[in-house]
Amino acid sequence: MNKTVIVLLAGSLVANTGWTGERARAPQKDHPQKEESIGMGSGAAIGALAGGPVGLIIGAAFGGWLGDRFHHERSERAASEKRAGETQVRAESAEHRLSGAEQQLASSEANLQSERSAHRADLERAVALDVHFRTEDSAIDAADEQRLAELASFIAPLDGTVIRLDGHADVRGTEKYNDALSTARAAAVRDALVRAGMPVERIVVTGEGSADATATEQDADGMALDRRVAVTVVGLDDASRVARETR
Repeated sequence: MNKTVIVLLAGSLVANTGWTGERARAPQKDHPQKEESIGMGSGAAIGALAGGPVGLIIGAAFGGWLGDRFHHERSERAASEKRAGETQVRAESAEHRLSGAEQQLASSEANLQSERSAHRADLERAVALDVHFRTEDSAIDAADEQRLAELASFIAPLDGTVIRLDGHADVRGTEKYNDALSTARAAAVRDALVRAGMPVERIVVTGEGSADATATEQDADGMALDRRVAVTVVGLDDASRVARETR
């Protein structure tokens, strides 16, 4: 008799929880109520068979808790998987943007370096000049002094630029004499630049003597062109190379 009552109560509870879940069914709440109802019914039936009326109540409560716990765990797992997916998408998007930015930066740096090289080449050609001298002389006239002053005022503010001075002589005279004369001419030009404000440490002086002379002693006009100091603007790396070569 007791077992019959217990089974009927368990069946009634199962039916009642199922009906309650059906009646309370609504969007986004169907699954937790259904799982809880199933858990309560199953727990109640098991509790009734195992422990009578007390087991019925305990089993129903445990079943409801178990169903609710299962629902929350499944919801949390789904939410966690969703968050992980979104994080992965954001990470891939950020990586793609970073890769694009790095490529753009590398391209910009390459273009900038190319522009700098072209600008320096244009600058070297624009400011290159020769200062000419009379025979056996290293003095600079007023016109050349003014030209050198203008060059110094333009180059001095440009960090990383150096003025290179290559002194030359015509074919007349001994090699030793021409070497000393060409160096004296380059030094005279250097002093003029320093007077105009060019830092002396950014000036490189060399004396080539008559090694690069092209005119013969019979060519007076040609020898006038050989008596010169070639003034060019170079970068720091080129200046270091020139300094090593002249040691």
